[in-house]
Amino acid sequence: MWKRIIVFIFFAVSVFLFSQQKSTQFYKDKFFIYQKIGVDSALIYLNHVFSSEKDIDQAFALTAKRYLLTLTGKEKESKEYLPKINLYLQKIPEAKENYTDLSHIYNILGNTDMANQLPNEALKKFIKADFFAQKNNDIRQHIKIKGNIAFVKLNVKQTDEAIQETKEVLQLLKENKNLYEKENFEIIYNNLFSNLGHLYSDKFIADPDKNKKYADSASNTLFRLLEVAKDEKLLAGTYLMLGTLNNKKQNYGGATRYYLKSLDLYKSLNFKDEIFNLKYNIGVNYYEQGDYKKSKSNFLEISRSMEKEDVTNIDYIFAQDYLSKIYLKEGKTDSVEFYSNQFVNLYKRNSEAEKKSIADLYKQINSKNLNDEISKSSSIQTNQLVLIIALLVVLVSITIYLLYQVRKKKHTEQKLNDLLLQVKNKALNEENPSKTTYTISNEKEAEIMNNLLELEEKKLYLKQEYNQAYVAKKLNTNTTYLSQTINKYMKKSFSEYTNELRINYILKELSENKKIRGYTTQALADLVGYKNGISFARTFKEKTGVTPFQYIEKLNAEKVSE
Repeated sequence: MWKRIIVFIFFAVSVFLFSQQKSTQFYKDKFFIYQKIGVDSALIYLNHVFSSEKDIDQAFALTAKRYLLTLTGKEKESKEYLPKINLYLQKIPEAKENYTDLSHIYNILGNTDMANQLPNEALKKFIKADFFAQKNNDIRQHIKIKGNIAFVKLNVKQTDEAIQETKEVLQLLKENKNLYEKENFEIIYNNLFSNLGHLYSDKFIADPDKNKKYADSASNTLFRLLEVAKDEKLLAGTYLMLGTLNNKKQNYGGATRYYLKSLDLYKSLNFKDEIFNLKYNIGVNYYEQGDYKKSKSNFLEISRSMEKEDVTNIDYIFAQDYLSKIYLKEGKTDSVEFYSNQFVNLYKRNSEAEKKSIADLYKQINSKNLNDEISKSSSIQTNQLVLIIALLVVLVSITIYLLYQVRKKKHTEQKLNDLLLQVKNKALNEENPSKTTYTISNEKEAEIMNNLLELEEKKLYLKQEYNQAYVAKKLNTNTTYLSQTINKYMKKSFSEYTNELRINYILKELSENKKIRGYTTQALADLVGYKNGISFARTFKEKTGVTPFQYIEKLNAEKVSE
């Protein structure tokens, strides 16, 4: 009787332990599925893994959670995890039963390093992950990790090694095609093939005279990709690479044709940054072809679209340089001076490292030293300024000037009265578009809009780091999708949306808080997240029609009269 009871207990314990083991693996598998779909869901499954007492499971759970926290911009919260992970890894034997988990752990650690922009550290982790994948004879994991290694080497400019790694991965994929569903195989294979074309192009562009053979390899790879690829994003990127390749071959007509095909596809995808860059590339190609009318059209379009943005894009900077050269050919000296000054002013906004990069690129394009050109321009401008001032003293009528001032004062006074009335009636808060209830059928877009409103309620827009990249990270999306969603439902750019929130906030604060009216413009700018007072004052006037100083004066005058 007792023997039967002991056997039964032993059997029950064995079944329980087996089910626990199976359960933990089940939750790990679910993590890999849901980490691509939603962080919250993935964390739920990880919490089940944490319930295991095994060192290997604890190491896996900590590694995976650290990765998710990094992706969502919570790096500070994840700092305490790494010492614990390393402690567990020291205790885990490198035995066959642990190979699968060890390979996954080191692969996730590598992906976390890449997210933290530490490619050299990531490479070490991926190599370790691949070691365990090969010992475990896990071909799919081996292929995935080699793809990661190739991507890292592309990022650190180890082009030859990256090419070799990518070729090996493509060969492995072919040999193990049966391990994948047809659609997944094609997506993985085509993306890797695109990377190979990119690598060949990079190799040629780095030294066109020395690496001519790579241009042919790049062309052949990209043309083959055009024959098989169906994804519009991949096709757009392929045409873009072909355009750049032809540009470097100085085949500007061919480059323009490919750029235009890429532009059409990116327009259908509504990829703002790629569209902007392509218009610049097309403008350069038209300039090199001597078609200055089309070139000017592209550069003017770039200028108009960027002049109200806070970000200074390098394509936007050089568009000013090309416009000054085009107007010089047309003999329009006023426009030459205007765009030359624009170029110099935009250049000066950058850090010293960025200025050096711009100066190097300027030398490549113009075969001139940028700093020498700026010095010459400053000397000419000084002489011209003296002459202009002398002419103005003679020509400007005192009567017209006084009349103008009177009219301007009346106009400003009216604007201030209207603005104060709006603030008093809380009209600005009521008319804030972000408070509108939107009818959104797309679940992802609805999530973005709801989460965006939560950030707004927390007044995160008052932080200096509140930009598209910061918000996208907070919302677990990318900048392109965030920008598209705001454009779609708010009918404005991200920059316009942020500026509106900040200006509405400071208007209300100034009307209610007498203390901050004594702040400097820079202090007010700091209060609402602007990096400098000039940018804040400019935006304030664009939104209200008056300067911050005029508005504060009017508020103080209202208090006195009361």
